[in-house]
Amino acid sequence: MSDRIFPILGSEDVPLVGRAQVLQRVWSDLTKTTPTNRSVVGPRYIGKTVLLKALAQRAKQLDSPYALVLYWELGHAPPKSDDLFIAALSDLLRKAMDAASGDFSEHREYLDKSYTVFKEVTDLLDSEGRPILMIWDGLDKPLGQGLLTGHLFGQLRDLFHGKRHKIVTAARASPSELARNKQVYDSEFWNLFDPNPVRIGTFDEADVAAAVAKAAITISPGGTKQLKSWAQGHPLLLLMLLNRLVGKEQNTPITDEDVNTAAKLALEDIGENLTILWENDCTPSARNLYGLLVERGEVLAAGIGKDDVQCLVSQGFAERDGNKLKPACRLLRAHVETSLPDAGTLARLFETWDSYRREIRSVLELRLKQIPAFNERLQRLVKKSIEDIPDFPDDCLNSLSQIEEQALDLIWDRELGASRQIPNEVVAYWTMDPRTKVRLVKERMEQDSPRFNDWRMPTSRSDQVGFLQLLTGSRGDFDYKAQRVSKDAYVLINAIHTFRNRNEHPEGQKIHEGVAVAAMMTCVELLACLAREFA
Repeated sequence: MSDRIFPILGSEDVPLVGRAQVLQRVWSDLTKTTPTNRSVVGPRYIGKTVLLKALAQRAKQLDSPYALVLYWELGHAPPKSDDLFIAALSDLLRKAMDAASGDFSEHREYLDKSYTVFKEVTDLLDSEGRPILMIWDGLDKPLGQGLLTGHLFGQLRDLFHGKRHKIVTAARASPSELARNKQVYDSEFWNLFDPNPVRIGTFDEADVAAAVAKAAITISPGGTKQLKSWAQGHPLLLLMLLNRLVGKEQNTPITDEDVNTAAKLALEDIGENLTILWENDCTPSARNLYGLLVERGEVLAAGIGKDDVQCLVSQGFAERDGNKLKPACRLLRAHVETSLPDAGTLARLFETWDSYRREIRSVLELRLKQIPAFNERLQRLVKKSIEDIPDFPDDCLNSLSQIEEQALDLIWDRELGASRQIPNEVVAYWTMDPRTKVRLVKERMEQDSPRFNDWRMPTSRSDQVGFLQLLTGSRGDFDYKAQRVSKDAYVLINAIHTFRNRNEHPEGQKIHEGVAVAAMMTCVELLACLAREFA
């Protein structure tokens, strides 16, 4: 397949095709009297990066109000700490100064990799009327790792709040949805952005027309209809199909039969790319939904998970028709029907390690959907961690600390209330032999201990797990004294605590995918356990 008209995946420089309205919308937001920071949201391979690179080029033109343009592809090598984030940002600002017109020699010489100096330089540029446009592409990757802190995002907010500097981010979901760390999730940094992100989806009619015009071909109305039917406006698929049509000798417009023939021949060439879209960009539960759509032709939209519907519709794989959802994109449908094995048996799904590895995420997501929603944050943390299975097991476990802490806080809210005070009758029982030999009890009975007679729940999560063991009667000589929380909840939280320690002290040993799956199964079942007990 020729890429001479439309370079696609694997190409360093992919030109913008269509999207004129979206580009103008973002640029207008950045250049109006009171400019607005923007977040761009959309699935992978839908064209976010191409759009942002075009935006960066637009911002470098002579009529631009921005003196410096900083474009950062965070997904390629995401910084793993606050310091590394600022250091990378400083390096990129230095390169932007080198590439820009105007004299930035003094600023560049002073700039180093500390936040304090970085802010001083950006504040100076703001006072000089030389604003910076920062474009952060792939922000979902560093946010998904859960390694950046709320303190960093508080600092980053100060770079833009009340300043001329502006920022545009791109990710597969809104930034606040992607953040795992609670302090990052709650950061006022996200208040910088317009609350309605710019959502990038499939090509509209104007975008398709622009692509056809660039290909310098003429397509009949019937051919245009079939072009939509086969690619459904997905940029990757549409441009690949147009690449096949470009070389066709034609004295008359390309017909519907010409498009159908090209699409059927293209299936073999673009099968690998369809597999990427199908396996990497559709969640297992969304794939199950698509299979149901293909099997039945349509299903009622009511009762279907919103995330699955959004996943399919945003990529053109399904379309809404009133209150129904129907399959779309004949290229994907043909690929799915011809390339996937019969998935009707457990043996086909899990008979090999590769099969298990590919399918286990769908099992976890289906189990998660069975659990009643009772705490949005806890369920969101578990859901985001499952999304990293199986390819990023280390990232998958980065949320364990937040999951454990959120679960423990929920338990103590229900068991002890705001005071976090262990009931007197429980203390009286624990301070009788033979229970007085246990460390957590003993150190509160010794008068020279700093914890003497302090029966409030400690802040140490490790000690909290220990108290939960005693309260649920999960240790010898201790009877069950909890009001609602069960031994099952203790066992699951204790396991998560152990997995958390394994992840925080890896000593150079990577987490195996199977171990990550076990940790996620534990988290899912903890959700189910707490949902039962706190319903």
